[in-house]
Amino acid sequence: MNEKPVLRPIPRNELSDEQRDLYDAILGKRQNVSSNLSLTDEDNALRGPFDPLLRTPQIGAAVSALGVALRHEASLPRRVNEAAILTTAVHWEGRFEWWAHEAIVRRADLLTDADIAAIREGNPPADPEIELAWRAARGVLSGARLPDDLSTEILGAWGEQGLVEVCLLVGHYSNLALLMHSLGIEPPR
Repeated sequence: MNEKPVLRPIPRNELSDEQRDLYDAILGKRQNVSSNLSLTDEDNALRGPFDPLLRTPQIGAAVSALGVALRHEASLPRRVNEAAILTTAVHWEGRFEWWAHEAIVRRADLLTDADIAAIREGNPPADPEIELAWRAARGVLSGARLPDDLSTEILGAWGEQGLVEVCLLVGHYSNLALLMHSLGIEPPR
């Protein structure tokens, strides 16, 4: 896609005080990510879904806080979270989310190259825990009630909290994918 995004990314020096507070909070709560992956462009504008959130600071803060909670306060293993995020990115053809989270996964050595490739191709990963995360995410993405056998398997692996968390995680990253699709936001080249 060669079209320009709908919104011009706002450099930090052009932000209102309220927007600047959110900008700083977004970067501050993602220091472990931003140290490995640049969340800002050459003009110090936020990349990905974060820049549009600045247009509505109160809602943007809530969306950002949910993302931080799902990544840092969830009971699911980090590799399960990331497998579900990558599966969601594939479903929505979310190029930015894939770009960002594949880099996170590779830098932290959370998934094998073969499992990353399987997820990208829409195939079940070989690792049993990652394969369950993939099936769980695909189940949520189907838009239907999770089949009883899948729900039972998820409950056995991660409990009630994990079942709810995987549903919320897929919903959150679906929301971000739709936001970026709507506004033409792509990964950096």
